[in-house]
Amino acid sequence: MARAPRVPRIAIEHAGAIVGIDVETACSEHGAVCAIGVVVVCEGSVVRGEHWYVDPGTRFDPRFIEIHGITPDMIAGKPHLRGVWPEVRRFIHDTVESTRPPRLFADLDDLDRPPLFVAHNAQFDRFQIEHALGEPLPFRLACTVSMARRAFPELPRHNLKSVATHLRIDLKHHDALSDARACAIIAHRCIALGAGS
Repeated sequence: MARAPRVPRIAIEHAGAIVGIDVETACSEHGAVCAIGVVVVCEGSVVRGEHWYVDPGTRFDPRFIEIHGITPDMIAGKPHLRGVWPEVRRFIHDTVESTRPPRLFADLDDLDRPPLFVAHNAQFDRFQIEHALGEPLPFRLACTVSMARRAFPELPRHNLKSVATHLRIDLKHHDALSDARACAIIAHRCIALGAGS
């Protein structure tokens, strides 16, 4: 499998859609994804979010169940991440497209800003998704931990719960959809403070 690209530093003037991604895993095995959440935020407002339970293709560790509450019964009959990945990509594409203003000139489509993909501790999510898919992600994934450290250096911790609490963002931690939503909003707030790069 190809080596993952470095997590990018993001220009502070990013004004396009922000796509928050979060996965939960069934155990410590590489690629044991049992849930994925995706949320698209535009100009600070949530446009749409979606959540998928997926079969991790391996055992569930009781310690992990205690963290996220996902059990083998909840993923029974669900496809592996490879099976839902086309649906995830369509969801992202269609939602991001819905945020774009009407185009005046078709030949200027290349001026559209690409979405910014983010995750909290992005290397973890990238690693898990790529191992589950068996191929590299088709986009780079920026890290909101790094962004939050620059934006809020006064915080003693920069985990998702601490940053969400500081910003008064509702969070049901270790729920993939809620985590993805919080992550995308955090990215928007950090960029607005000039801490995106």
